[in-house]
Amino acid sequence: MGGGRDRGKAELLTAVNTDWSDNDLVDRLQSGDQEAFRLLLSRHLPRVLRIAERMAGNPHDADDIAQEAMVRLWKKINEWDLGGPARIDTWLYRVTVNLCIDRSRKREHVPLDERPELTAQGAGALSEIHAQQLHDIVVRLLSALSTQQRLVLVLSYYEGLSSDEIADIMETTPGAVTGLLHRGRKALKVLLTDMGIRGWANDEFDG
Repeated sequence: MGGGRDRGKAELLTAVNTDWSDNDLVDRLQSGDQEAFRLLLSRHLPRVLRIAERMAGNPHDADDIAQEAMVRLWKKINEWDLGGPARIDTWLYRVTVNLCIDRSRKREHVPLDERPELTAQGAGALSEIHAQQLHDIVVRLLSALSTQQRLVLVLSYYEGLSSDEIADIMETTPGAVTGLLHRGRKALKVLLTDMGIRGWANDEFDG
């Protein structure tokens, strides 16, 4: 009978989770309802993984980073101030970003002479480049940028965050974010142009 109640409780949580804020879920967690943490995971883990993979450059490191970020969130829950100004999502993405930066400092940037090459028919002809190949090229080239430039490009262009949101995550100013976006965009476009990819660089990263 207890199992039936648990299943019913899980179904109820799943049914209404879109109506509950992060603070609602944290409140339930602090009251002992551990099922609420599963809903926090389902809400935020996809973005954490995307950020981690694009920053780290490989799924294995991304999984490690995402797992550590969620462990830290779990440890933070009981002391979370529901009446404070901090937001769960901003805090979690900041933790993810800092873990990515720490991981990045332990690894060298990819040398430019190891950049991926286009096939002969793809160079200079955007229409002939397969979308996945182009995606892989851009992800690889991101690792040639500084960590800060790579981070703002990932958060802005891939995650669609505003300069204010990125500034909160990075604990800096919107003006500093704008400067990093400009420099990162310029550096990436130079790398792409050197490879003969001009149209995509202009369309995707002009802002």
